Amino acid sequence: MRLLPTLFVLVTISTTALACPSGVEPAFDRMIMDSTLIVRGQVLSEIGDNQWNRQNEKQHWSDVLIERTYKGASSGGIRVSWKEYLGCPRARVHKDDYGLFFLRASGSEFVLVDEEYGKLAVSRSQDDSEGLDPSVALERDFKRAIQNDSGRQLIEDVLLLGSLRRPMETAELRALLPTNDEVLESAVHLALLKLHDYSELETSGRLVETVPESRSFHLPEQEAASLRAQVGTEIERIEDPRQLSILQRFTLSSHVLLRESAAYAVRHLHDFSSVRYLIRLIDDISEETRIQAIRGLQELLRPGVEGYGWIPGTPLNGKEVTEEEVIARWRAWWQEEGESKYGK
Repeated sequence: MRLLPTLFVLVTISTTALACPSGVEPAFDRMIMDSTLIVRGQVLSEIGDNQWNRQNEKQHWSDVLIERTYKGASSGGIRVSWKEYLGCPRARVHKDDYGLFFLRASGSEFVLVDEEYGKLAVSRSQDDSEGLDPSVALERDFKRAIQNDSGRQLIEDVLLLGSLRRPMETAELRALLPTNDEVLESAVHLALLKLHDYSELETSGRLVETVPESRSFHLPEQEAASLRAQVGTEIERIEDPRQLSILQRFTLSSHVLLRESAAYAVRHLHDFSSVRYLIRLIDDISEETRIQAIRGLQELLRPGVEGYGWIPGTPLNGKEVTEEEVIARWRAWWQEEGESKYGK
């Protein structure tokens, strides 16, 4: 399992400042596993506290009319208990809301298995199949919605399908391209990468190259740029060696984010053909790119003992080497022997 470096992106939202940790997307596999009941339905009523308690919380109860059950056994209506947190956006189950609910039993009531994504607003379009595994049923529902919806709901459908994060047929997504809607285009490319469809990878890279170097976004005005920054993060995750040549070309980009993303992916594909690409990045302006390049070279070539002297901070001749010394050492190696072996 690879650990991904954190991509720091400042997102400015024109609402109350976020005061609590927030996930990027629903973790469907975990929510399905943790749920004793998964349903689709409409909120008929809601009651709750009027005052914040000492923990800055309000308790609410909502009655949900079940339209369809994906997991567990229930029909008619259920009561969902949920909390509202001061300054902390979490799922809210208000009267007249329609959505998917991922729940576990708590006495005679149910609670959301995930306070942020346990209730998802979804399209009313759905597939008619019955008796399917919940993840397959959700996939079919999201695909049906993509075929039927437009505007903002279509974008939400695309993002939800991508959040399933598993290989699947993606014809419904690819049929949306090309489009003049920059947000929809970005959402489709993001979803394709999450679903391991790399047929549009070259174009995805070009989209990443449009991301402002500041990586600071004001939403919703710059939603397309924000989604394209996430496309860069998904490029980091690529583990398919068939995409190596494209990823290697991405390391030559003039755009910092695309080079960072590609350097991480190329490093972890561990192919000697990447040596000549990684050596170009050891003095990149991005510290993260430099780290990935130096680490990638060390992991491929295994110079010295434990990489001593070839990675910043490791000992050499009784002292820790600096990054500048490491870069100079790799440059000398490339000129003396590396280029003749790996330069073509």
